[in-house]
Amino acid sequence: METLIKVFKALSDETRLKILMIISRKVMCQKGISKHLQISDSAVSQHIKILKEANILTGYKEGYYVFYRINEEVFNECIFFMKFINDDNHSFIDMTNIEPNRNCCGNTCKGKSKCCRKREDLK
Repeated sequence: METLIKVFKALSDETRLKILMIISRKVMCQKGISKHLQISDSAVSQHIKILKEANILTGYKEGYYVFYRINEEVFNECIFFMKFINDDNHSFIDMTNIEPNRNCCGNTCKGKSKCCRKREDLK
């Protein structure tokens, strides 16, 4: 689960998504990504660091440059997870066993808040 959390957090930034779109088409170094996105090398470096920590990118050195590519294994795990939570037959979370807690909103709610009304719809 920790791997998925890191991946989804890393993907929550527009620039990092753009970097992945670029790298998905062509293996590229940091300098090339920087020029393509027209942002500083240091900004790209920070984004690459986050993507590497989430194991989304791997790099290999060629001369003075490190070229980056997408780690497909991580995305396959994400695809599996997304299919799993979309499957009606999974037992990941059984909504029938969740009883609404009337006291969750405090003593002032008495089941009249929007959240309590939504929970009533689950029954």
